[in-house]
Amino acid sequence: MLELAFLSPSPMELAVIAVIALLVLGPSRLPDAARSLGKGMREMRNSFQGLTDGDEDRDRHLEEDNEDPADDAEFPADAAGDEDGVAAPAASPGRS
Repeated sequence: MLELAFLSPSPMELAVIAVIALLVLGPSRLPDAARSLGKGMREMRNSFQGLTDGDEDRDRHLEEDNEDPADDAEFPADAAGDEDGVAAPAASPGRS
């Protein structure tokens, strides 16, 4: 798996980002901006969690459908065909 350690900031980089945010936004707007950022990250994480839960539910339903013994009963073997339900080729009327 690809290591993504280079994407995590060091403590010094976090401090620089915090100082820049404080200078740009000011002390009155910084808490609101941090709250909005946290809320957006939480919503994004929840939406990703919902996607993975939906994938697991879909996979579980597909597995249940594949294991359903009623599927085998829907297509019984044809008397003139093979066991897999494919009919044997019919003899042509002009040839013996």
